[in-house]
Amino acid sequence: MTTGNGISISGLDDCLRWMDNMPQNCVKATQTALRDASREVTKTLRQRTPKRWRQLVRYKVKKLQNGKLNAALGMWNGHQQQGHQNKSNAIDDWFKAYWGNYGTLTHRDPNHHFTKPVKPSGTAAARRRRNSVGQPAQHFFETAIAGYEDRFVQAFSDSLSRQETTFYER
Repeated sequence: MTTGNGISISGLDDCLRWMDNMPQNCVKATQTALRDASREVTKTLRQRTPKRWRQLVRYKVKKLQNGKLNAALGMWNGHQQQGHQNKSNAIDDWFKAYWGNYGTLTHRDPNHHFTKPVKPSGTAAARRRRNSVGQPAQHFFETAIAGYEDRFVQAFSDSLSRQETTFYER
């Protein structure tokens, strides 16, 4: 581009195009970094989760309607049943993992907030029988996610650093 004074500026069109594309490029880079970090942390979570429920550990990264990006890590129902039960009345593995993690009946985790408490039994014999049943809380998911924030932030930062050269070329 040449100004009226005879000064020549080269690369201005590229610079303006780069500035126009900057918001979309930032969103793409952030979304990619969130996916990379979520994938990295999910690998660790799966390794620390009991083998039976590893397929439930997943991540989701999506753009919300308001334009914000959201990353979610956790255990989601895969609609897969295990065991010898009929498929029509089988219990999803997600529930089994939940019960294994937080316990059942009177053996439930006292530190976890449950929306429905255990209903009291009527007779003393029923209370004794009910207290002897139930699965104790194993807390495997809390153990698995311990320290995941630091790993997530480090993986996110590493991913943005790897994208740095391609970021300016878009």
